[in-house]
Amino acid sequence: MYQVTDKNLLKEGPISPRDGKIKDDQYIYMVLEFGEIDLAHMVAQKWKERNNSNMKIDENWLRFYWQQMLEAVNTIHEERIVHSDLKPANFMLVKGSLKLIDFGIAKAIMNDTTNIQRDSQVGTLNYMSPEALLCNEQDSSGNVFKCGRPTDIWSLGCILYQMVYGKTPFADYTTFWTKFKAVTDRNHKISYEPVDNPWLIDLMQRCLAWDRDERWRIPQLLQHPFLVPLVPRDLPPINPDPDPCSMLMDQLRPHWDNPEVARLCSELRDVIAKCEEDQSSQSTRT
Repeated sequence: MYQVTDKNLLKEGPISPRDGKIKDDQYIYMVLEFGEIDLAHMVAQKWKERNNSNMKIDENWLRFYWQQMLEAVNTIHEERIVHSDLKPANFMLVKGSLKLIDFGIAKAIMNDTTNIQRDSQVGTLNYMSPEALLCNEQDSSGNVFKCGRPTDIWSLGCILYQMVYGKTPFADYTTFWTKFKAVTDRNHKISYEPVDNPWLIDLMQRCLAWDRDERWRIPQLLQHPFLVPLVPRDLPPINPDPDPCSMLMDQLRPHWDNPEVARLCSELRDVIAKCEEDQSSQSTRT
């Protein structure tokens, strides 16, 4: 493989042999985009920087490349193609943009179904979904495990997990069979270490649901609050002397469904109830 340095060869349209740049020697020459680095090396470099400086997770870095990954995979899903081997090494950085490569085991979805047919287990173990490992086997109800678009969503979740924690969700299982048993166990709980933004954990959980039907699809993931932060639809008018309680409520309202916010609100209600109880007791004594 040689890097093309003549920009004329990269122009659109037919390429004709000239000046010995492309010889008429009965060989077929392909001119491809040159990838500077793959996502696997990018993640390794990022984690090396974090370990050396004790940096926190760079959420903007995560958002930037996660969105590009989603958009790349969404493109092939819209064309009814399942990649089946998504992993960091198969995302290549070309002029600042991620490109999806290596369609060696990709497969098209037939028009009369939403699944693809596999005769055997294929993929990269650390990124393979439960249904990919249980290919063509039956569950307790007699349903056959099928692969499809959700299989790629699981792999994307594994990549995101690796970007956040520096390892894949089942990396601690070092042999094939221990990893196989953990991934295919419906009751196995994936460990999520605390992060500053709880929506990030929620996002990973949406991708890594054991049941393929519970995993979010890419259009949903592109609208997830981690990528598209929730904001109040109707902002209150600017007040030169704002009430701090009203300001706090305006800030809380978009995040009302967040588990951490709900917990803090519950604690606040308990504090208020205690204050009212104390105030009532003082009034009775006087």
